[in-house]
Amino acid sequence: MVEKLKKTGLQAAPPPALCYAGPGDVACDFCTGTRKQKALMSCLACLASYCETHLQPHYESPAFKKHKLVKATAQLQEKICSHHDKLLEVYCRTDQQCICYLCTMDEHKGHDTVSAAAERTEKQRQLGMSQQKVQQRFQEREKELKELQHAVESFKVSIVDQRRHTSSLLSSCQREREGEGPLSNITDHTAGNRLPGPLSENRLLNVTDRI
Repeated sequence: MVEKLKKTGLQAAPPPALCYAGPGDVACDFCTGTRKQKALMSCLACLASYCETHLQPHYESPAFKKHKLVKATAQLQEKICSHHDKLLEVYCRTDQQCICYLCTMDEHKGHDTVSAAAERTEKQRQLGMSQQKVQQRFQEREKELKELQHAVESFKVSIVDQRRHTSSLLSSCQREREGEGPLSNITDHTAGNRLPGPLSENRLLNVTDRI
């Protein structure tokens, strides 16, 4: 066959490159020897994990057509019902747990059940709505905080203006008390001796005009 391919100018496809399993990887259950290749997929029907080479029969043979393949995982047993050794592909809302289809016929008979995929989608939708509500509440609290900070700043400015105005009034009263204001000049002239003649009246009028 190789000779025929050479004559026709075609070459056989190279074998898959070896990729050995390292720490944290899932090793192929069908590789022999001390070093096993890294598994790519796990079969929930076979309860085994396969590297690229040993996975080919699942793609090529009709016998494996109905087998369910998932990304390689070391927790295969967690996806299998411990009572019936079947895939946990049903979710029981009554008991809040994953079960297999045989469980729906005995201990979970009559319970509210849906497919595990449908329940996963619903949980993700509810989670998204919860996150959206939390984000909305956060934005509302942030807006309220900014409004409160603005009110506090406005109140501080109002206090400063009020203190400035009060200080100005106190200074004016103090000057009046010490005889620096225009009214004190009138008081001094009227409380003392009367100024003689029209001159005194003119001066008094001038002082009054200045007020």
